[in-house]
Amino acid sequence: MIYVLYGQPGSGKTAISKKLCDRITYDPHGCDPVVLDGDEFRELFKNKDYSKEGRYQNIRNANAIATYSNNILHRDVILALVNPYQHLREELKINNTQVHQIYLKTKRELRKEYHVDDFEIGEPDICIDTDQDVSVTFRSLKSYIDKANVYQ
Repeated sequence: MIYVLYGQPGSGKTAISKKLCDRITYDPHGCDPVVLDGDEFRELFKNKDYSKEGRYQNIRNANAIATYSNNILHRDVILALVNPYQHLREELKINNTQVHQIYLKTKRELRKEYHVDDFEIGEPDICIDTDQDVSVTFRSLKSYIDKANVYQ
């Protein structure tokens, strides 16, 4: 299973991914989920290029690692990236059987220097308003996951 948490900078991707990781610690293969956080991922690959090309490279690298972790290592993956381009999210879905796209929207303008003007929301599986407390926001995600029975 791959969970794609995407949204503008400051939308709560890191906070929600940590709560989601705690929620899905059970795995039939005995492996903890892998969290690929955009900021940490950029640091790992020394990619400080926030142009469209730099973002493409970062997302494609993350997608490749998510696919490998999920398909080869049999680990659930949580991608917490700005991930503003629909076709790159669709590429991930083509290469994986269980991908859940979770769009986190906010009116906050934190980290405005990293804001993406040409952000493509696409058609996420669920859209969650993160302009409230993280525990309230996570309840919306948990409700979706429980209804979709995606833990199984």
